[in-house]
Amino acid sequence: MKMKILVVAMAMSLPFGMSLFAQSEMDEEKPAIEQKASSDIEILQTANSLAKYGYENNSASALIEAAEIIAQVPTQKLEATVEIQGEKSKDGKAASESGYTAEKLIEDAKKLAGKDKTFTNWIKKVEKLIKSSNTRGAVGGPKYQYSWAYGYNGKTQFSIPFYANSFAEIYVESIDYADLDLYVYDENWNLIARDTSYNMNCYVSFYPRWTGRFYVIVKNTSKWDSCFQIFTN
Repeated sequence: MKMKILVVAMAMSLPFGMSLFAQSEMDEEKPAIEQKASSDIEILQTANSLAKYGYENNSASALIEAAEIIAQVPTQKLEATVEIQGEKSKDGKAASESGYTAEKLIEDAKKLAGKDKTFTNWIKKVEKLIKSSNTRGAVGGPKYQYSWAYGYNGKTQFSIPFYANSFAEIYVESIDYADLDLYVYDENWNLIARDTSYNMNCYVSFYPRWTGRFYVIVKNTSKWDSCFQIFTN
């Protein structure tokens, strides 16, 4: 997916909610500056692609490998205010019940692996890794939350703090192949960044001019209610 970035001019940082002027408005004629995603986000993108492949092709090995990768990337809980807008879809498939967690991937891999010794030994190894990852209390890594959005242009809004002059990135992964769009607004509702490509995954990055809360909106343009994972740095 094409990564999109809008670099915002540097300025003095202000406390949350104290800004007096809009950060910036999107310039339709100004091309976005491409910037590579962080290594952690790239690793998670790879793992999620493997998970999708595993479910599509009933591949135990793909699910186990995805779980092993995810278990090695420390993540934090995303502390964000969430508002879900829209109405439950009356047609189309239902939203998934869970995201691509290492635990869920291993649980499903076991069903596909059966009694295959190679897979069962690999699964045991990854289960130990997951257990150690959950208990080591690592600090840092992407912030993560599992959420959902109604179909027919339903929107899910997050209020997330970002810091002045620091690289900020947001990655959204659809669990059930919905076409999702991603928008980022400052606290004055000026559009800062967006990804509206025809894709089930979204990525944007930007540099806030000041410290404050930003409104992050995930829009589901598909007909069915959809679950997704959202990651920020």
